[in-house]
Amino acid sequence: MIVPCFLLALFVAPAAAHSSLIKPKPRNAIDSELPEWHGGIAPYEWQPHNNTPCACRNGTDVCDSAQTCLWMSVGCTIGCKECDGGSQGGANPNGKDRCGSGMKATINDPKYRTINRNVTAGSAEDWSKFNPWRAPGSAPVYDPCGRAGGSFQPTPGHGEFTTTKYAKFGDLGSKVLPKYPTGTVWAAGSVVETMASFRANHGGGYQYRLCPLNSELTETCFQETPMPFADNSRLMLSNGTIIQLQSVFVSEGTLPVNSTWQMLGIPDTNHVRPGIGPKEGFAFTPPCYEPHLPGGLSEGRCSGQWMNNITMYDYLRVPEHLEPGEYVLGFRWDCETSAQIWQSCADITITAPHSDASILV
Repeated sequence: MIVPCFLLALFVAPAAAHSSLIKPKPRNAIDSELPEWHGGIAPYEWQPHNNTPCACRNGTDVCDSAQTCLWMSVGCTIGCKECDGGSQGGANPNGKDRCGSGMKATINDPKYRTINRNVTAGSAEDWSKFNPWRAPGSAPVYDPCGRAGGSFQPTPGHGEFTTTKYAKFGDLGSKVLPKYPTGTVWAAGSVVETMASFRANHGGGYQYRLCPLNSELTETCFQETPMPFADNSRLMLSNGTIIQLQSVFVSEGTLPVNSTWQMLGIPDTNHVRPGIGPKEGFAFTPPCYEPHLPGGLSEGRCSGQWMNNITMYDYLRVPEHLEPGEYVLGFRWDCETSAQIWQSCADITITAPHSDASILV
């Protein structure tokens, strides 16, 4: 029996789409202060997994991410008031409107979709239509700094968390993670560099936002100050080479209204089927030449599904109107092939504008 491609997608075993903010170093990485997590390692209980849960690459430095990539929200679809923690079918890309909101996807143009681009938007074959990226910012989260393990219960695909003195499974990041000084100082109006790692690729896109440290860290607060992207991003390939990307920015159909998100520029090689993509079976053209990867959780130089070494360098404009002071940078990644959202929070200081507002710090 021949099973349609869109049905095959529904049966794929879930795999958590782990992401880590690397620079500035986030509060979510505070476990790296503990000997068993310091220096890019993980404690004994992770040895059966053969690597650390949030393995990543930080240029020539150790990527000391600890459990950053295990702070997320699971079971979140557009138009809902809250996530269900995976109780309505795990995090699988099953095309389910988890709360019956009836909200329609706002991202329907194939060039802004990171998977399943050749089907009609909103049709039965469009199995990602309720997942977060299909209306960026419109799906709920448990907490703007993430929830340890992503839910109130463990979920398939490394929906887990190792208890430390800082947090336990189910804790909310904004409530338990302490201020974690990074020494990061940005001038209002300047262009700044951030770094993020995508440990597994569930498509979609992401945004950076700011909330004053002296405010309550809520999703509403972060949505008040989205940071605009100032330039195209760069991508560190798995061999260490850094290349310039032609970034795809999306500002229509987003929340906050007209705010800009960036589509994840790393093609997924796990959910694609022959003939879907414009080049060798990919969902979209890879940013470098990449032979077609075999099925499974593989990593290429600039594409893949389960990665250790591909890192994104993003360039943001610090809003000029911000008062000098201490802020929290929020990172939010809305997935397309799963009902998941990844979040990180980092402490920064913003100063008055420099005379040369274009300076990169």
